[in-house]
Amino acid sequence: MNLENIKKLGGKITFDEISSLVGSDISLITDELREDLLQALLPHEQTIDIGWYPEFSEHGAFRISLIANQNWASPIYTETAKTWGDLEKALDHTLNKVKI
Repeated sequence: MNLENIKKLGGKITFDEISSLVGSDISLITDELREDLLQALLPHEQTIDIGWYPEFSEHGAFRISLIANQNWASPIYTETAKTWGDLEKALDHTLNKVKI
């Protein structure tokens, strides 16, 4: 997962439990897939959050959200992904929504 693109936008990774999992067979690591996998702070009080919902479920999916002004109830943008490749695409889509 290319986290450099977050840094290029002035972001700072504040929590990262996902990097050590990337590329693993998802069906073999469901016990490590939780709601809090990655969080990054971005300019203009924006946050990127990645988690697995429902956590620890083999039927879950990654959810990536762009949050503004700590308004977790109403994300600016949310996308889901079932695979690592789709998560990478979802991260790119989310970063395209970031206010610079």
